[in-house]
Amino acid sequence: MLQPLLEDGRRLYAAQAWTDALVAFESADHSVPLSASDLMSTAFSAFLLGREEQCIDLLGRSFLGHLETGDPAAAARAAFWLAFAHEAHGDRARAEAWGRRLAELVEDEGLSAERALVCAGLGHAALASSDPADVRRALALSREAFALAHAAGDRDTEVLSRLSGGWALLRLGSTAEGLAELGGAMDAVTSGEVRTPLVNGVAYCSVISASLRAADLARAREWTQAATDWCERHPELVPFRGQCLVHRSVVKMFDGDWPGALAEAARAAARLLPADAGIASYQIGELHRLAGRFAEAEDAYRLANAAGRRPQPGLMLLRLAQGRADAAAVSARRLNGELTRPGERQEFLPAYVEVMAAAGDAEAAQAGAAEFASLARASGAALQKAEALAVQGTACLAAGDPAGAAAAFRSASIACHDLRLPYPEARARAALGRCYAALGDDEAATLEIEAARQVFERLGAGPDLQALPGHTPSSSTPLTERELDVIRLVATGLTNRAVAAKLVLSEKTVARHLANIYAKLGIASRSAATAYAYDHGLL
Repeated sequence: MLQPLLEDGRRLYAAQAWTDALVAFESADHSVPLSASDLMSTAFSAFLLGREEQCIDLLGRSFLGHLETGDPAAAARAAFWLAFAHEAHGDRARAEAWGRRLAELVEDEGLSAERALVCAGLGHAALASSDPADVRRALALSREAFALAHAAGDRDTEVLSRLSGGWALLRLGSTAEGLAELGGAMDAVTSGEVRTPLVNGVAYCSVISASLRAADLARAREWTQAATDWCERHPELVPFRGQCLVHRSVVKMFDGDWPGALAEAARAAARLLPADAGIASYQIGELHRLAGRFAEAEDAYRLANAAGRRPQPGLMLLRLAQGRADAAAVSARRLNGELTRPGERQEFLPAYVEVMAAAGDAEAAQAGAAEFASLARASGAALQKAEALAVQGTACLAAGDPAGAAAAFRSASIACHDLRLPYPEARARAALGRCYAALGDDEAATLEIEAARQVFERLGAGPDLQALPGHTPSSSTPLTERELDVIRLVATGLTNRAVAAKLVLSEKTVARHLANIYAKLGIASRSAATAYAYDHGLL
């Protein structure tokens, strides 16, 4: 006769009440050791609640239990999920070791249905390579896994193999086919055909990420909302981990929910392993830059760089916003020679054109705009086409063609409006207003500038707001006129002796002014004083 706690655990697990199920399973396990099958359910409950180390321990017990009871097929499935859990926990070496153990078990026992797990695992692993030959191998393995899983009626492995196959197609440039493959995987998820709850979370994260990679914002929004609805039905879940949270942050940023985007990125930074935290730090930097929190943005970009995520193009746009166009241009020209992959170029070129235009290099801006337009046409993505229109407008304006720029910016603003992109639309309308002013149509210019101003104020886009024609920066500062003179010079990199010489003061007086500045602003370093000067438009 089953003990009541075990019965409760199974019932609660079936009802997707994973917190209560885990408590019941743990209590039952303390009384009488759980069976290998019940240990698997307990492990899945632990993983869904964010307890990855406990999940790994339980899966290990399940694996050994299935071997001891003579069920190699079930042991193979435990090995597969052990590889998955170790990879999620950042231990790739152990993940690969369990993948090899799975392959050995399938081979030694002559298992047929479980061979799909081997192919699915190998296909997923091959996607880590940047070599197109490995990506094609990933596609072939994923298709083999799907065929084997379909024959065995294994819907979970079908979904996982289609996710890997869809990503392989995206990586090989077959965007439409790849998105269709991912959509097929999601059909099984949304219809409730998936048996293992972990697969749901994996699938949602995968399609959101893939949609962003393909610049298919409508699809990314659709799956983000579907994932949110699923999470709200299971509020105790921790299904989104690390990179998935960053992707949700990006979607929220596009939607104009910058506080929500920052919260998601901060959660990602806290959950990602140090080696992977760069993508979250970069996203945090972008959000701080857009809001005008330049010191925080710089810190985040440096953290991203330390974690292995290149801080560009955000850092050069930060330099541009700080009024350091020359420094931004140096970085832009260097990166233009270094970055060669299409994906890298797509991310870099809009910023490159903006920096080159600000630096007065109209020829470089036009070349960059032409290249980005070609990439946008090849992608077919509405998001990139809208961005290409804005980039074209920037290049035209740099070349002294306000009429051509106005046509491009107007089309960009309409495209961004249709895509529900409030910030890019407002930037396009602000630029359109400047074009109208250059063409002598002051009334039209005012209308566009005011429309942009309302959005920038709502979003908290401080730098864009300050750059609008007619904007009067706030003069509220606790510093005296002499202290302002000192902080401006300090921000240019001068020593106390050089500042004293410029202002005809003693070094001791400059040091006293600097101490007063630190005390009033609540800061403790020259770098912080420099950041304050840039953030508050003192230069």
